[in-house]
Amino acid sequence: MSESYIAEITVTHPDLPLAPTIDAVSDVTVELESQPLSDPQAPTLFYSVKGPDFGAFESALADDRTVREWHVPVSIAECRVYRIRFRPCVKVLTPKTIDLGVRVLSATNAERGWTFRLHSPDKAKLGAYWEYCRGEGVRFEINKLYSTGAMTELPDGRSSTAGLTDRQREVARTATRMGYYETDGASAEEVAAELDISPSTLSTHLRRATAKVFGQLFRED
Repeated sequence: MSESYIAEITVTHPDLPLAPTIDAVSDVTVELESQPLSDPQAPTLFYSVKGPDFGAFESALADDRTVREWHVPVSIAECRVYRIRFRPCVKVLTPKTIDLGVRVLSATNAERGWTFRLHSPDKAKLGAYWEYCRGEGVRFEINKLYSTGAMTELPDGRSSTAGLTDRQREVARTATRMGYYETDGASAEEVAAELDISPSTLSTHLRRATAKVFGQLFRED
């Protein structure tokens, strides 16, 4: 079985779909449902929305400069599906994943942007998507990264942990052992408690460690 990669990333930019709405309404969960073929100058996307106050969400939509028009084809209890047509200014990042052969497993609203879970058949394609986002001026933050293989190796055969400090290795090893990189694994608070550090310190260690590993993985020879 060939090795592939799962990455959880957060992307932020003021021109991403629904960025103003996400910033204005924090108590809803918005998830991308589908992206039908449409005019690239006015893309249309479907989103499922869950939350206690659809009125606030729809008021934010009315003021959202990325949105041209919207309607609700499905409404069930505390969930509504919105069909949203966007303006030309919007930066839709998901079509590039299709070009690269990267699968979007999920796309959910995050603070000031979107969190994507991506499946990539190889590290080069994931790196190409990273470069694409950077080229679009989109902030690209890696939350979690793991491979389907037992060990990720760099082109010269070194372990992907090369360049990490002892403390970063300890933190990354503990997070992995506790299942932090798995969907139903330990939370950041639980891992931080195990290491006797704060969740923010844990986040800093993992972010720096991931940046080093990612930089090595996608470094050109």
